[in-house]
Parts: sequence; structure tokens; C-alpha cells
Amino acid sequence: MIWWLLIPFLVALFIGIPISFSLGIGVIIFIFVTGTLPFDVFAQTLYNPTESFPLMAIPFFILAGELMNRSGITDRLINFAKFFMGRVRGGLAQVTVVSGAGFAGLSGSAVAETAALGKTLGPAMEKQGYGKDFIAALIASVGVMAPVIPPSVIMILYGAQMNVSIGAMFMAGIVPGLIIACLLMLVAYLMAIKNRYPTSSVPFSWKGLLDVTVAASLAFVMPIIIVVGIRGGVFTPTEGGAVAAAYAFLVGGLIYRSLTLNDIFESFVRSGITSAVILLVVAMSAPFGWVMTYFAIPQAVADALLGLTDNHVIILLLIIFILIFVGMFLEGAAIVMLLGPVLAPVAAGMGMEPVHFAIVMVVAIAIGMATPPVGVNLFVMVPIMGTTMEKASKAVLPFILSLFVALLIIAFFPEIVLWLPQLFR
Repeated sequence: MIWWLLIPFLVALFIGIPISFSLGIGVIIFIFVTGTLPFDVFAQTLYNPTESFPLMAIPFFILAGELMNRSGITDRLINFAKFFMGRVRGGLAQVTVVSGAGFAGLSGSAVAETAALGKTLGPAMEKQGYGKDFIAALIASVGVMAPVIPPSVIMILYGAQMNVSIGAMFMAGIVPGLIIACLLMLVAYLMAIKNRYPTSSVPFSWKGLLDVTVAASLAFVMPIIIVVGIRGGVFTPTEGGAVAAAYAFLVGGLIYRSLTLNDIFESFVRSGITSAVILLVVAMSAPFGWVMTYFAIPQAVADALLGLTDNHVIILLLIIFILIFVGMFLEGAAIVMLLGPVLAPVAAGMGMEPVHFAIVMVVAIAIGMATPPVGVNLFVMVPIMGTTMEKASKAVLPFILSLFVALLIIAFFPEIVLWLPQLFR
């Protein structure tokens, strides 16, 4: 009977119906055709997840990212990165990676980061002679860091769904995010040498160092306050989101004085729309997941995977490939809500620590968003840079390889992920 759930969902998704409505269509058709469950179940499970207190953090963090982007904090981060990395061969590519790591701590959204960096740094790189395909591939790959470096919307969803400490996940995402950044910088440097991309001729000065550091200092403080505050028990993740939004308003409106009333209004509107889309996916995923749980599908999948082989390495690699593949097609929120309950028992059966598996899952989903042929980050960058999907897909392959290497390091060396959360336990 479960095919009456899965086939309508997949057909609806294939013909272009949004993921949230595709999930709902699958559940409604299943209930009407099979008659095994009352329709009241759909309404009840649709509402229950949306009243979760931790999920209230999502609109706050999205609002904070919007306010910081409109207040010019992103430009200050870029100037800071330019000062330090501009003199390296292909320096503007290095600036993009460093800026992406900094912006990841403000946005928490891969698509938002990709679009923001594409619009701010893309034209500047093209003007200096970088190829359009290279720019699209680089920025699409850099966007992968946004869900990994805290604060992260996907981590909040996973923590609320799987009852895993959001603060611990925030701490655990810092080192993996830096590993990803370092490997992306290495690939960008090698490709810059090969293509003889330019370096900056701006001379070093101590005054310049002081100026860019002071200008960007307030941007660096916000992620530290949030992560340390949540992990230290000063406030909950939801309260941390409110603190982040208040901090962004304070810095942009009262200190930099760069936020206008129109900026604030548009930030609220865009944050509301983005939050509504995410929470609609969460709501629609709940009855879909409930039906699968009712018929013990997650446990059956766990038993099947663990029954394939006793080799935990092969099972973990299989899970990673599944997540990357699904991440190419579905929203990260939907993947967490649907596959989290399915794959977490498999990881537990292999003895993986819950926070470690959560980070592996988040990174794998994020890599899928930049993986051709249908990675959403690439779809964002192709029209911005005026290139084609085929050319961008070819250019992104070296970066995808480096991201996969980073994921293997994160997956098979749990100490790298867990030492920071354990340090601040």
C-alpha cells in the first residue's frame, strides 16, 4: 500500500509541483485510496510540527541575515577578505571563499549565500578576467558552507526533528566548515595558477589592516555570541535567533546607520516569505513521515541497509551517496524531515554519535545542492553569470571532488567534528 503514497508524490514532483504540495498530494491520495487511516490524521500531523518552539528560531535567523546583508556588513566582510587574500594568485577567488565562510555565519542558507556572493563578487571577478564558468562553479561550491557553518537552518530543523542538541551541532559545524573552505581555496589556487588569473596590486599597510579589521569586527562578533551563548546555556536556540535579529538591527540601524525604513520593511517581507516556504515544507513532511513511520518503513530501511553487509564503511558510503543524490533534487528541509528518521537509526546501529551523524547528513545534503546536473546552487549562478548549465557543470567538478574529500574526512574522523562540542560541554 505504501506505493499509493510514494508514486503520487514522485509523479507530482516530476511534473514540477512544489515539494511541499507534492508531499501533501501523496498523503491525501494514500488516505482516500487505501482507507486505512482517517483524514483527521492528516490535519493533526500537519499542525503539530509547526508549533515546535525550536522552529521559531528559523524566521529570526533569516531576518538577521537579511538585515546584515542590507546594512552593508557583507561588503565589510568582503573588504576584509580582499585585504588579506587579494595578493595571492587568483586572489579574488580566495576572497570569494573567505567571504563565503564569513557570510555563512550570517545567512544559514545556501541559496541566499550563493545569490548574494554571485551578485556582489561575480561581476568584479568577471571584470578582472575570470571565466564565467569558473565564477559560477566557485560560488555555487562556496554556497555549500552556509548550512554547515552556524547558524544553520537545516541544523535547527534536524535538532527539532531528531531531538539532538542544536547548540552542539552549531559547535560541531565550525571545523567541518573550515575544512571545506581550505580545500576550496586549494582548488581555486591551483586553477588560478593554471589559468593565470590576476593578483591584486594594492600594497600592504598597517593602517589598511586596522581599517578593514575594525570595519568587519562587528560582523565577526555575531556568530560568536550566538554559538557560545547557545552552547553555554545563556539562551535557547530560539532566543539566540531573536538575539541575532536584534544585534543585526542594532549594528545596521544604530551603529552603521545604513538601514533605511524600506530596507527594514523588505527584510521583514522576504524573511516572512522564506520562513513560510520552509515551514510549509516542514508541515507537509510531517503527515508524509507519519504514514511511513506507521507502516514501519524507516525501520525496514534500517534493517535492509544493515543487512546488506557487516562493513560499516560501505553502509556509511551508501548513506552519503543517497544524501548527495537526493540533495540534488529536493530542498534540504524536506530531506531532513523525510530521511532523518529513516537514516538516523541506521547510523545509531553502526554506533555513530548523533551529533556526528547530523553533521555528516547536513554536509552531504549541502554538497548535493552544488552537484550537477541539477544542483540548485548552479541553477542560481548560471543566469547571474550568463553561462550555460553544461559549462558550469563541467567547471564545478574539481570543486565537487574537493567537497567530497572534505565529507569523507568529516565522516570517518569523528574526533574532528566532536572535539569542539566536547570542549564546551
